[in-house]
Formats: sequence, structure tokens, C-alpha cells
Amino acid sequence: MSCVIGVDVGATKIAAAVIDGVDVRESVERSTDLSGGEGVLAGIAATVSDVGRAAGGRPDAVGVGLPSQIEFGTGTVISSVNIPLEGVPVREVLERRLGVPVFVDNDGNVAALAEAQMGQGVPATHLVMLTLGTGVGGGIITDGRIERGHAGLGAELGHLVIDGRAALDAAAGDFPRPGSLEWLCSGTGLERAANRAAEGNPAGALGRLHAADGHVSGRDAVIAAQAGDGEALAVFDRLGRWLGLGVAGLINTFQPQRIALGGGLSRAADLFLEPARREAERNSLPALWERAELDLAIGGSDAGMIGAGVLADQELQRTRDTAVDSLEPRSTGRR
Repeated sequence: MSCVIGVDVGATKIAAAVIDGVDVRESVERSTDLSGGEGVLAGIAATVSDVGRAAGGRPDAVGVGLPSQIEFGTGTVISSVNIPLEGVPVREVLERRLGVPVFVDNDGNVAALAEAQMGQGVPATHLVMLTLGTGVGGGIITDGRIERGHAGLGAELGHLVIDGRAALDAAAGDFPRPGSLEWLCSGTGLERAANRAAEGNPAGALGRLHAADGHVSGRDAVIAAQAGDGEALAVFDRLGRWLGLGVAGLINTFQPQRIALGGGLSRAADLFLEPARREAERNSLPALWERAELDLAIGGSDAGMIGAGVLADQELQRTRDTAVDSLEPRSTGRR
């Protein structure tokens, strides 16, 4: 079995570990240096080296998950909001520094790959994951591997438009698009909806919070809804219904075995999961809905490292298989 290290890079920390199947060994963390691309790359390399020393040797391959759009074939960052690596050929740089194969992908993709390994029983070969946080990310697993599109940039699930009216009225080039999953179902979208509700009813619980602080946070909305405030509950019900529409579109398109919901907002799923489930069922083709499971992700905070490690193992094996195939004699078709 290959020895692989999975690395999860975020805006606050870099976490790395030896990944054995879906088990985490010899994990190490350090703060992310956001002073520039060199700081991030040096931090990744140092964290991997720390893990290698703790594990007693150099890995066979390293997988890295980044919160960025990645051209997977080259491992180059195309765009990145929170990490200063735009335009950097991360794979090439890290392979040169570490001396082992490196595979770089979007953090949502690798989280989905980890989640596919973690279901009850055998791994899910077809899975869609949505991460509901400040924005909405996610990934698609097809035949046990990450689905990326032809240039490796696809599966930007948060930008799926579910309210076409809002998108049609928005200016060109605005992202996230009004009416998209990220616009309506993220933590930022929750705050937007909660503040709109507060402004519409200053005498309500959300309105009083808005009057006192000038803003209603997502946490405020969660607390108000959990306390039974009808207006806050309605905000979450609507968020759930929008989410269900998006889930139905993904089910009808990809027919996954599982749709897993992760991210920080999923901790409040008791407030929106059932409306999401009802709306998804109402808008999915019955035969597809009956064969799909919508539930919460179980990967937890280690999912990024695990998925990056699984990616490295898969790609290392694929590279070896390709090399073996190239050595096999080819038939000329003659006798």
C-alpha cells in the first residue's frame, strides 16, 4: 500500500497527515502565512516535511486541497479568493521542493472524495456534496473519482442558478449570481434574508436585533429560530426550499447515491433539512429520488486531509497503471 500525505489548506491553517484508507495518522498543523504565495507554498512544504519526519520516511505522493479553482492537469491555480496563489503552478513547485509526485485539487472536490469513502458499508461510487459555509462549494464523485469537467475547473456547484428571475435582473459579471445556490443558501445568504426580514418587521425578534446592532448575524438568526420565532423559522424554511430545488437539479442530472450536506451552516440543519428534503422530493424524478439519500456529511474537520490523501493514492495508482499499460505489447492485428 502506498504511503500518502493529505494536505488541507485554508485561510487560517494548513493541516497535513499520513492517510491510511480513511484513517488519519501523524497529523500536523501550522498557521497559514498569507503574506504572499511564497509564504503559503513554504508552509505547505514545511508541514509535509514535518509529517514525513513524524512518520519516519518520505511519502510516495502528496495530495493538496486548496480553496481555489484548479486546472487539475497542471495543478495550476486559476483563481483564488482567500489564498494568494492565483496563477501559481502549485503542483510543479511542490514536486520540485518535496521530490515526490504531488496532486492538487479544489478543497470541495477532495472533501467530496473523502465523504464518498465514509458512508456505511461500501464506498459510494456516485455522490454529490454541498458545503454550506460563508459560500457554497462542493464536489461530484462519478465512478469513484472526482468529476471536474474537461479542463478540471467544473463542479462549481454554488454557482448553480435556482432562481432564474433574480439572475436575469442582475448585472453581467456579478458573482455569486443573485438566484444561485451560493446567493440563497450560504451563510452570507442567510444573513441577507434575515436582515431583509428584520427590515420588513421592525417590531419582530429579528427587527429588534437589527435595531440594536444594525445587523442580524447568521448566529442571531439561528438562535431566534431555535427559540421558536416564527419570522426566523420562515427564513430557514425558505432557505431549505431553495436548497431542495438545487438538490433536485443535481439528482436529476447526476443520479447520485448520496447527496451529502456539509459546512458550518449544516450544524443548523434541523432548521432547514426537512423543507429541503420535501422540495427535493417534489422536484426530482421519482425513480431517481427513490434511489438517492440526502443526509448530513460525516467527514468532519478531517475530510479535507482524508480526501487529499485518497486523491494522491488514486492518482499514483492510475499513473502506475498507465505506465504498466504502456509497456504491454500491442497487437498489430496480424497473424
